[in-house]
Amino acid sequence: MLLEGKTIFLVEDDSVNLAIIRVLLKEHGANTPFDHWGDTTLSNMINLASKPDIILLDIMLPGKVTGFDIFDLIKAEPKLANIPIVAVTASDPDTAMPKARAKGFNGYISKPINRHKFPKLLQKVLNGEEVWEA
Repeated sequence: MLLEGKTIFLVEDDSVNLAIIRVLLKEHGANTPFDHWGDTTLSNMINLASKPDIILLDIMLPGKVTGFDIFDLIKAEPKLANIPIVAVTASDPDTAMPKARAKGFNGYISKPINRHKFPKLLQKVLNGEEVWEA
């Protein structure tokens, strides 16, 4: 299994996308804690039994907060600052992908995700590579 023993934290507001991603990652051996984003999300990430190996972050969220805002909050937290973050989003890649690169994301994967490629792309990020898939 490609992601055996890895902890992959998901920040996703859509329950269908969340379920699909979690099932796919669990099939490949990952532990998949998640949150929809709120006041306790950062503390939930910090207080996990095992620190996340990677964070998957939706860009389009309800309300005034975007994934780009959340990225800044995560990177400002010393206990989370070095964890790779990948945008997994339905945002327009022509505008969101360059912004994600400039911000310092470790990758960008467009929705809908390809169930065959997705675990392999995450494995690349876990191996220190970046992935940019529109």
